[in-house]
Amino acid sequence: MALGSNSTFDAMCCCHTTHAFPCSWFLHLFFSNPSLKYFGHPRLTHSVANSLLTPNDGITETLTAQLAEKIGQGAWRMWFDHAAIDVADNQMTVTTDSKFAADWISRRYQGVLDEVAQQRTGKPAHIAHRITESDHCISMRSDDPLPERSVSESAPRRTGQRRYHRLDELVVGPSNRLAWTAAKALVEDPDARHMSPLFVYGACGVGKTHLLQGICEHYRRMHPGEPIRYVTGEAFTNEYIQAVRHNQLDRFRKAMRRLQLLAIDDIHFVQGKTRTQDEILHTLDTIQLQGARLVLASDAPPSEIRRFNSSLVSRLTSGMLACIEAPDPDLRRSVVERIATARGLHLDPSTINDIVERCPDSVRQIHGLIARITAVRTASRVEGVVGRADVTAASQATDPRPCRVTLNAVIEATCSTLQLETSDLKGRGRAAETVLARGVISLLARELTTASYPEIAAAMNRRTHSTVHAAERRMQTAIRNETTCRIAGETLLVEVLVGRIQRMVTRSTRQY
Repeated sequence: MALGSNSTFDAMCCCHTTHAFPCSWFLHLFFSNPSLKYFGHPRLTHSVANSLLTPNDGITETLTAQLAEKIGQGAWRMWFDHAAIDVADNQMTVTTDSKFAADWISRRYQGVLDEVAQQRTGKPAHIAHRITESDHCISMRSDDPLPERSVSESAPRRTGQRRYHRLDELVVGPSNRLAWTAAKALVEDPDARHMSPLFVYGACGVGKTHLLQGICEHYRRMHPGEPIRYVTGEAFTNEYIQAVRHNQLDRFRKAMRRLQLLAIDDIHFVQGKTRTQDEILHTLDTIQLQGARLVLASDAPPSEIRRFNSSLVSRLTSGMLACIEAPDPDLRRSVVERIATARGLHLDPSTINDIVERCPDSVRQIHGLIARITAVRTASRVEGVVGRADVTAASQATDPRPCRVTLNAVIEATCSTLQLETSDLKGRGRAAETVLARGVISLLARELTTASYPEIAAAMNRRTHSTVHAAERRMQTAIRNETTCRIAGETLLVEVLVGRIQRMVTRSTRQY
C-alpha cells in the first residue's frame, strides 16, 4: 500500500488541544425547544434521521435525509453532523461551528446543496454559509437577559439565543428523584450548603446535563446579579491551557474564583491531566470557602474515575453524591406523551408502549426515535394517528439501539481493513500503512469513543499523547487536501477510507 503524492502522513505535528469532532450543536438546537427538554444534553450521534434541525419544518427534515443519501453517510457524519441546515423562502442557510468546515462544505458540496434545495423548494435557492461559536460552555451573569438559543450574532433569530434547560421541565421519577431533589435544595435552601459539592453521575442520556443547566437557570432566577458559570470539563481544560500559554493565569483564576455557582459537566474529561486536576481542586477549595455552590457531573462516581488524584476525589465526595439510573417504563411513557404532544403527534396506547419498549436505556433514544417517526411521516405525507407501523418504519431507517463504541473496536476494525497486526501499531515502525492506521485510529477514537488522548496513546504504546494529537491533525489535513491511499490494490480518498472503517466499527458494535 502506498500513499498518494499529496500525503503528509510522515510529518510530525504540534499538539492540538481541542476535540476534532465537537458535539453536534445543531442537535442541541433541536432539543432546546422549551417543551421538549426532559433529560440530558444531546451528544454527537451518527443517525442521519436524528440530525433534524427544526422539528416543526418538514421540508428541512426530509432535506437532511436527501443530502445524506446523495453524499454518503460517511461524508455526512464527518461534515454535516456539525452543521445546522435551515430553509426559508428561497435561501438555504448552512451554519457550521468553524470557518474550516464552512469552507470545506462550500467547496465540496455546493452543487449537491443547490440540487437538493431546488428539488425541495421547486425553484433555484441561494446557499448561505454562517459560522457559530462552539457549544462547550455557557458563562453568564444572573442579571443578564436569559439567553434562549445558541446561534451566531449574524444569523437570523427565531426564538432568541441559547436557552438553559430548566429544572421544572425535567420529567421526575424514581430513577432521578434524589438528584432532582438535591438540585432544588442546593439552589433554594440557604442551609443546604453542606450538600456542596453536589456530584451527579450516571450513564449517557439520563439527564445529567439537563440537571446542571437547570440548576444554573434556577439559581440565576432566584439570585439575580450573582455571577455563575456552566462549563464542561473539556472547556475548562482548554481555557486553563490557553491561560497558561498566554500568561493570563491570574485573569483566568480571578474569573473562576469570583463565582457564586460553578457547574462543571463531564468532569471525567480531566482524568490523567494532573495540572488541570490541581487547578480544579484549588478552584473548588477557594470558591467553596467563600460560600459558593458547586455542582459537577460525570459518567461514574469520583472513586471510580481512573487517574484522579486522591485529593480531588476526597473533595468531590465531601458533599452530596446522587446517581441517576436508567429511566423506568412509567417515566419513559410520560416522556413519550409529552414529546408527542409538543410535536403535535397523536399516538395510540399501543404505539406509546412500542416506543417505550424500543428505548430502554435513555430518554435520548426516545427523542431520536420520535424524530425519525416525524421524518418518515413527513416524507410519506402521512397524517392522522401514529401507529405501530410508523414506529417500525422509523426503526428500520436507523437502528435505535445504543452504539457503545470502544477503543478496541476502532483498533480492530482499522487493523482488519489495513491488514495489520495490533503489534505493528505498538511497535516503533513507521511504514506508510502503519502510520496511516495510527492516524485513522486517532481520528475515529476521538469521534466515536470517550477515550482521551492519553488513553489512545497508551492503547497504541505511544510514549506521549502528543503523537495522537499529531496523527489526528495529519488525518484532518489529508482529508482536507483530498489525499489518496492504496488499499489492497484499490486507490481511495482518505476520507472514503475513514468512512468505511467507521461504518465497520458501528456495525460490529451493534452486532455485539
